[in-house]
Amino acid sequence: MNLFEKLLYILQGEMTEPTAFGWFHILWLVLVVITILILYMRKKYHSEKQLKIVLGAYGIIALILELLKQLIWTFNYDPIANIVTWDYQWYAFPFQLCTTPIFVSIICLFLKEGKVRNSLLSYMAYITILGSIATILIPDSCFVSDILVNIHTMWLHLGSFVVSVYLLMSGEVKINIASLKSAIIVFLIFVVIAEFMNILFYNLGILNGETFNMFYISPYFISTLPVFDVVQKNVPYAIYLIIYMCSLIIGGTIIYCISKLLKQFLKYKVNQ
Repeated sequence: MNLFEKLLYILQGEMTEPTAFGWFHILWLVLVVITILILYMRKKYHSEKQLKIVLGAYGIIALILELLKQLIWTFNYDPIANIVTWDYQWYAFPFQLCTTPIFVSIICLFLKEGKVRNSLLSYMAYITILGSIATILIPDSCFVSDILVNIHTMWLHLGSFVVSVYLLMSGEVKINIASLKSAIIVFLIFVVIAEFMNILFYNLGILNGETFNMFYISPYFISTLPVFDVVQKNVPYAIYLIIYMCSLIIGGTIIYCISKLLKQFLKYKVNQ
């Protein structure tokens, strides 16, 4: 092995697979609470610079961890035969609902305040937070034995949750119907891109029998998401796709309603 391959081999270090609300999960939940409290106390100092720091810290670290995950899952070393092989894991291609915050955060670093940036940040605030909440409550399917991948998973999902909450509590994303509509439009655009990729990659014949299911809406593979997998097995694909999109749109609307109620409650408490 060369030096690069040795580094990847080291990064494939393993741990006992974490469990829901075990020490590893709780540690990250504590870090989330502490970070949100710090950001909440600093919300009156919210500025363009602080927004860029939050987006940059999350997005750049998440991107680095994602690239490392892609590499260590592609790299394989047989210590007995002393053979290195590379086999890309198509199922792990980084274009899922929960990985889009990486791209959104980094893209928004280079955008000035305006309709495009506001729409992308609204998407993070109202839609991608759903995946983060799911991971907070039911992280079991996300945990593996790879140390780096578990760190990546927690940073990706829980870090994204922190950013989403920050965007709402700082006022960067307005809690109004216009922002919610913008978030839904961005979500639907990403759904179209994901479906295009699902169809294109499958028909290019490059998957070698592996799964490629971006946003878990491929017409060729059953979703692995809880509940959605059952739905897809029992209804026509077109109906499944509609149910999937409507479910996330309703979820985003619920986040909007909760945010609206919290905003009114806090405003009431301040005025008392």
